[in-house]
Amino acid sequence: MDIATYLQAREFLQGLDLYLLILLVTLATVLAALSVAGSAHAGRVLIATVASLLLGFAVLVWFHYQIYTSVQIINPSNALVVGKLTAPLWIESEKLYFWAIFLGLFTYFVYRRAENKTFSCWLNVVFAGFVYLTMLTSNPFTEPLPGLHGEIMNYQMAMNSGDPATQMRFFQMFYGKVVYFYNSTYMWIHPPLLFISYAALIVSFLASVFMLIKRGETAFDNIAYRYARLGYTLLTFGMLVSYPWALKAWPNEPWWWSPKVNMSILMWMLYTAYLHSRLHLQRRGMWAVTASLGVLCFVALVLTYITTYLIPGVHSYG
Repeated sequence: MDIATYLQAREFLQGLDLYLLILLVTLATVLAALSVAGSAHAGRVLIATVASLLLGFAVLVWFHYQIYTSVQIINPSNALVVGKLTAPLWIESEKLYFWAIFLGLFTYFVYRRAENKTFSCWLNVVFAGFVYLTMLTSNPFTEPLPGLHGEIMNYQMAMNSGDPATQMRFFQMFYGKVVYFYNSTYMWIHPPLLFISYAALIVSFLASVFMLIKRGETAFDNIAYRYARLGYTLLTFGMLVSYPWALKAWPNEPWWWSPKVNMSILMWMLYTAYLHSRLHLQRRGMWAVTASLGVLCFVALVLTYITTYLIPGVHSYG
């Protein structure tokens, strides 16, 4: 295992200070969206912000490639390489970043359609706020993949210990995590579908808020419905894909009682109710009901996401 190459790549990523560029361009997005003078340049600044995020993502792809080429899993009993680490690009501190990229893309699509200038400006602000939240709470550049880094270093130290029992114990732990988590096919399908879905549902949420503020303007309903439909489709597929993974990962555990699983089902049911209520939008009082459901759905989404960190369960991180 070429641990030196991995460490050099990690140090290079930390030394780039790419997040400063992202924060600076994102600030310009807010200023352009809220000021009359900058509104003419809002589109170009938004493109620059999304481009900076994509540049950062390209650097993260390079870092993950370095992990793949330099970190090998070696069986200490026969010194044979039994696998490599293909870490997904939406784990640990990279989750919100991946989410932010797609929120930026959807924000740009809304801007390009120019259905409502006021809504587009406020969506730019929401997008910028999400980027700042990501950089301040889950910066993937300042401390790249801290959990995985700890596992790699613990495994490396065990392999260098010279104690066969220690080597085998850490090999079994690390190899099991690699096979059933990092390298799992489901890990490359289930989480990204959900994060792209969540990005679309942020747009739907903001449009639902505008529906409550400015009743009767169909542009807001069209946006809310379009992105709710997209988010709902991805959410449904992502949840269905997770079922066989759960059977494989937790065969002897009551995973169906997991708070995250139950909150996800509740969120899905609420979005189902929203889409059904939208069919009756022309009936008296249904505009407010549909918009309120759109807001309530997003509250359920936020609660579903933070449940992972607050309530013990098979999905828990802390």
